[in-house]
Amino acid sequence: MLNHETVNRLRYMKLTGMADSLKEQDDDSAFQEMGFYDRLGLMVDREFTKRQHSRLQRLVSRARFQNTTACVEDIRYDDDRRLDRGFIMELASCNYIPHARNVLVIGPTGAGKSFLVQALGQAACRHMLTTRYVQLPDLLDELKIAKRRDLEAFNRLRKQIVKFDLLIIDEWLLFPISEEDSEILLSIIDRRHNYKATIVASQYEPAEWLDQIPTAVVAEAVTDRLASQAYRIIIRGNKSMRETIHK
Repeated sequence: MLNHETVNRLRYMKLTGMADSLKEQDDDSAFQEMGFYDRLGLMVDREFTKRQHSRLQRLVSRARFQNTTACVEDIRYDDDRRLDRGFIMELASCNYIPHARNVLVIGPTGAGKSFLVQALGQAACRHMLTTRYVQLPDLLDELKIAKRRDLEAFNRLRKQIVKFDLLIIDEWLLFPISEEDSEILLSIIDRRHNYKATIVASQYEPAEWLDQIPTAVVAEAVTDRLASQAYRIIIRGNKSMRETIHK
């Protein structure tokens, strides 16, 4: 007979997965034929799965995706798109993230850049990697507001952004930015260089970024740190290809 006090204690300790599994085992006589360690294993598996699911939900919520339904399973591989399924699946495995490799997704408006980068972000969350999705204007505004509040708030926010395993920046350099924006952007990109992975979605090729950043030395530094040895997906209408940028 089920010991309700045991179930209550499990719930009190927030082991709700184990508590639910124990109750199910008590309700089904088939479990009585199993050994103690087998039954315990089922309880532990239930608790582990529940905690992983809860952690995944927290990671997705923290990522702040605009499209929470974007996922690699829904990426279309029509012949005319010429997307390299093998390469997309390779990126979805997230092996590039521990190696701090960047990914550039380049194409015109409406080509599906945002969906693709958010799908890759969802894949990172599934691998239990901390992820943040943000459009560049919002990122810069967020940092400038913190900076004007006080330097400590700015440094604290910048540290949080730098520490994400994967930072996804959409609407990358859609418009020219100010010198202040340039300095803030460099402070983020420089600290993540060779340390954390970054994905950017842009309408412009890296060579064109130089015209969007007013300070030449900053423009070169940002471009070099993001584009050198980065993976690249080019989307021209429905036609896509991938390649690696070399120094």
